[in-house]
Amino acid sequence: MAVGVGAGAAFPQLPKLLDVSSVGTISVPIAVGLLWMIYPPLARVKYEELSKVRNAWKMFSVSLFQNWLVGPFLMLGLAWLFLPDMPEYRIGIIIVGLARCIAMVLVWNMLAEGDNECAAVLVALNSIFHVALYSVYAWFFVTLLSSWVAQGSGVMVAISIWDIAKTVFIYLGIPFIAGMVTRFALVHKKGKT
Repeated sequence: MAVGVGAGAAFPQLPKLLDVSSVGTISVPIAVGLLWMIYPPLARVKYEELSKVRNAWKMFSVSLFQNWLVGPFLMLGLAWLFLPDMPEYRIGIIIVGLARCIAMVLVWNMLAEGDNECAAVLVALNSIFHVALYSVYAWFFVTLLSSWVAQGSGVMVAISIWDIAKTVFIYLGIPFIAGMVTRFALVHKKGKT
């Protein structure tokens, strides 16, 4: 983070340069960085043992409840509490609060030596929820609820469900597929040990 902040301060044109390396809604540097970060943990998941997590429905339901109900309302409240007169920042906080940081779950889980299979299932579930709900949530929290709080002055946010699906697939689907293919190919070639 320090390198990023320092580079941005030293080279003010850097953000525009990075924007040029985007393809549609996909930032190529972010996609490469995410792939580099989450591919190793996904290659370590024992996909052949995923059936053991089916009994962990309580953990998954608590996680989904916190991620898709508690988190968004908490961020909405914080945004309106601390940024009532700064709509651009407030909307940014609300939108970030809607986007669960599901890729980092894999890295934190790996660092904590947690259960890779449970983490993989949580990431998959949250990815599905992103595709299905993100644009609806953005409209609900930014446009509808914010207009109620601001008494009629909500902001319209247009987020395409297809853009979200494509982004989730590139940022998470490709590393998932690559990790799975790597795992099965190497286990087949080298054995589990």
